[in-house]
Amino acid sequence: MIKEIIALLNEIRPYEKITGTSELIASGILDSLAIISLITQLEDAFDIEIADDAVTASNFANVDSIMQLVMKSKKT
Repeated sequence: MIKEIIALLNEIRPYEKITGTSELIASGILDSLAIISLITQLEDAFDIEIADDAVTASNFANVDSIMQLVMKSKKT
């Protein structure tokens, strides 16, 4: 799942070097518009629905936090 998330991030920010440990918000890789785009891509790629109240800086801080968000957002 980490590789898939990094691939999605690379589509949004192709000129950034993104790794599993990149601090996405702190480094400016993700801004509000990029997060909205990423949410759409995550929902499509993983067949999930991300709740509005889950859209927080801590959930998009790095690849691991995004992975945790995806796992929590799995449709039941």
